[in-house]
Amino acid sequence: MKYIVAVLLALFALAAAEEYKLRNQDDLLKARKECMEAKKVPAEHIEKYKKFEFPDDEVTRCYIECIFNKFQLFSPTEGFKTQNLIAQLGHNKENKDAVKADIEKCADKNEQKSDSCTWAYRGFKCFISKNLPLVQESLKKN
Repeated sequence: MKYIVAVLLALFALAAAEEYKLRNQDDLLKARKECMEAKKVPAEHIEKYKKFEFPDDEVTRCYIECIFNKFQLFSPTEGFKTQNLIAQLGHNKENKDAVKADIEKCADKNEQKSDSCTWAYRGFKCFISKNLPLVQESLKKN
């Protein structure tokens, strides 16, 4: 019995230790294309998104959720994956504590009971309102 418990704990530890893969500009271009098609985003919206302009409408909110899902930064049922967000946005920073603090301020637990698109969009808008250069830097080509 102890052996079975030890094996189960070891398997759980391995699953939990799955390392987050940093995304770059190429990954963003691929995700944009996939999400644009999946969410039927009009071309004029995509041009705005490329300039980091994100209107508060259903198409945009669900597009953001799609990108966050593809980047493994958000789950529609569990919310923001803060450790992945910290890894993605803080990977070139010596002091990740400031990045972590900003992420934790914006990655709410959906106390408003919003739909998942609105939830992802709300966190995204909160974070880029203070950290747009950090977001842009995290997506540069390696």
